[in-house]
Amino acid sequence: MIRWLKKHVTRDMIRPLIYQIFTRALLALCAAELIHFFIPNSWPLALFSNLALVFSVLFLLGVIVAWMRLDGLHIPQFKLPRMKRKDPPFLTGDMADHLDDDIIKFDNLDKEEQDVCTLLTDLMLVAVCLLLAMIL
Repeated sequence: MIRWLKKHVTRDMIRPLIYQIFTRALLALCAAELIHFFIPNSWPLALFSNLALVFSVLFLLGVIVAWMRLDGLHIPQFKLPRMKRKDPPFLTGDMADHLDDDIIKFDNLDKEEQDVCTLLTDLMLVAVCLLLAMIL
């Protein structure tokens, strides 16, 4: 597994990986709070440990799908139309202007690198959710 990670993970994937982990974790916590708020206390999902276990299973399904995509399975995706974001004039410069490194976004990665990034993100979130389910 370590050899596979060294072979597939590059330095360019660190920033998108951190952004994905943070975004997905916040969305999962927000969904958990909404579920906790709207369901009655008598339901089993009212406990946060059960909810964390459900989210760990969902993230594990994401790991399986990402692994299958790395093996060559083609899963058609819906491309929703997006508006291109325009930066205001005062934000046209980045800190990267002062450094030699360019900022690499998730969209700039190859398809295989995106799948590896998604796989690692979901693996880390599975571990966090299982840890939360055991502790709480």
